[in-house]
Amino acid sequence: MSEHDATAAEASLRKAVEQLSGDGPGDGSEAVQALADVSGKAWTPEQETQIRAMVEQIRKLRDLNRPGGGWWRRRREWRARERLVDMMEAGGQELLNEAELRTWKSHAMVELFLKFMDTAMKQDDMVETLARIEALNAVTFEDYQRAKKALAEEKAAAG
Repeated sequence: MSEHDATAAEASLRKAVEQLSGDGPGDGSEAVQALADVSGKAWTPEQETQIRAMVEQIRKLRDLNRPGGGWWRRRREWRARERLVDMMEAGGQELLNEAELRTWKSHAMVELFLKFMDTAMKQDDMVETLARIEALNAVTFEDYQRAKKALAEEKAAAG
């Protein structure tokens, strides 16, 4: 992403935050900072491209992996699964972990914003949302795996 694109994205984000908060024009810098990607790991451009491709392939596979659709969707799902396996083998475990983490973070972020889809956000809602966004950005793959394992153990104990 070029510096111009980053500046344009930041300006667009500030405008969205102002509209969400309903306070009118303002700085919006804490929301921009909270929404910024703070993965902490500097990836090379090639690795970043591979990670984004894996994230997109995971999204596509999950979209295809739903009930119904007949043999054509199953065939497309099978081919998408093969492409993802090829990407996983070429990229390695570390890139796969990052792609899985980004996919989860993206899904969690959407769920967070869907909460306010049909109502105006109040100042308290904005504070809570920013806190949750900061917490989401701080999650590492190890944290994600521990939480996933704890949920699976909890499910197994209950069921």
